[in-house]
Amino acid sequence: MKLIWKLFSLAVVIVTAGGCYNYTPPPVATENDIYTARQKDASEELLAKISVLSLPEAQKISVKNNPNYISIYHAVNAARMRYYQSLGAYFPTITSNFNGGLTNNQYNGQVNINNPNTNNLASSTSLNANWLLFDGFIREMNVSIAKYLADNKRQLEENARRILLNSVAIAYNDILLAIEQQRIARADMEFQLKNLKETQLKYQAGAVPLSDVLNFKILNNTATGSQIASEYRYNIAVYSLSALMGIPTAKLPSYIKFPPINPDTDEHLTSVDVYLDTALNNRPDLKSFRDLVKVAQYGVYRSYGAYSPTVSAYGTLDYTTSLTRYGGGNGGINHTYNNNPGSQVGIQAELLMFDGLKRENIVREFKAELSRAKFEAASAWISIIQEVRGAYDNYVQNIKQAKLYEKTLLLVNKQRDLVEEEYRAGNTELTRLNEAQRNVVEADTNLVQALVNVRKARAQLDASTNTNTTGSVYTDGNTIEY
Repeated sequence: MKLIWKLFSLAVVIVTAGGCYNYTPPPVATENDIYTARQKDASEELLAKISVLSLPEAQKISVKNNPNYISIYHAVNAARMRYYQSLGAYFPTITSNFNGGLTNNQYNGQVNINNPNTNNLASSTSLNANWLLFDGFIREMNVSIAKYLADNKRQLEENARRILLNSVAIAYNDILLAIEQQRIARADMEFQLKNLKETQLKYQAGAVPLSDVLNFKILNNTATGSQIASEYRYNIAVYSLSALMGIPTAKLPSYIKFPPINPDTDEHLTSVDVYLDTALNNRPDLKSFRDLVKVAQYGVYRSYGAYSPTVSAYGTLDYTTSLTRYGGGNGGINHTYNNNPGSQVGIQAELLMFDGLKRENIVREFKAELSRAKFEAASAWISIIQEVRGAYDNYVQNIKQAKLYEKTLLLVNKQRDLVEEEYRAGNTELTRLNEAQRNVVEADTNLVQALVNVRKARAQLDASTNTNTTGSVYTDGNTIEY
């Protein structure tokens, strides 16, 4: 008796908890229609303990908090559940049925016939089982298809992580670039203001014309305009990074700072062939295409199953009762009753002989799908090779440019200082000083752009080979084995 109760309790727990799906909900603020009335939660406190935000930290937060990426994780879980559903085809199906009813017959206005009025209470209870024994291996193919479709979703999740990390790196480095552009604009403003003050004193003394004063005022305004533009680019990049990190406000707290750009331009590259081999082994999008090839292959195998017979076993336990009460007559008998327990077992086989060549054309359809899947995988293979080569060359040329601009900046700074001394001494024209300063601004801008491009190119090379070390917090446990 205790064992029966334990089994019953276990069944109740399985039925009750079987449909549960626990997950962390999206930010509660996204449920509001009015931004200023939004509810705040932990998603807006992600950066509370960070003062200087590094790229790895930004990437880790994005992987844990980006809504689009998390939605793909749930798609992976849905695919896993479809795989588990396919395993149910190996088990028998058991159903129970109950039917109960009351039938009342009233025989009114009878002539020369005396049928008694009757009330019949009848019930039928049955337990039915059906077990598919053989279907031409269609179940096996369906399980394999579901398995590779689930793995395909897992690879797509990994590919989404790869793309997300690269997007975060781009937005993050755009912020660093905007910060450096602001620095260059401020330095240019300081240079123009310094010369404006000196030129105004010279103008008051009658040593220079008014046009020189106006020249430095104009250039100071130009530098101010550059600073305003770089502040705008900074804000846009911050909004982009915040959104990628899943922050509902799409902005960063004012206390968040960023580290300076690393001026290191040393090359850390091996042969491009190493990166090509790494990409072909690591890229989840290529693996997802190969999963689809497997799906199509098993689809072909499954289509052959239509030529096979299906064999199933069945069994039924039933119990019926019938109680009939008579209103009168019937030889003094006023009721009848019976109960009938019964059972039935058997095996059923079915073989389709002809269906108008439908099966043959289904086989051809799946073979065509298999061919398509193979060529799509081949196209992905070639695209990855192209992407890796492009990322590799992009990194190399940006390294070379950064080194060149670094040398150029030293030269134009020295040149500008010399020209500035000559202008103050009255030995050169104002246009020459303007040109020298423009060269400094341009060289400094080119250098920081090249340094940022080096960082972006490195991130793109890591993305093309899927070698970023920031792992997915959702991938673990999603691998399906059987």
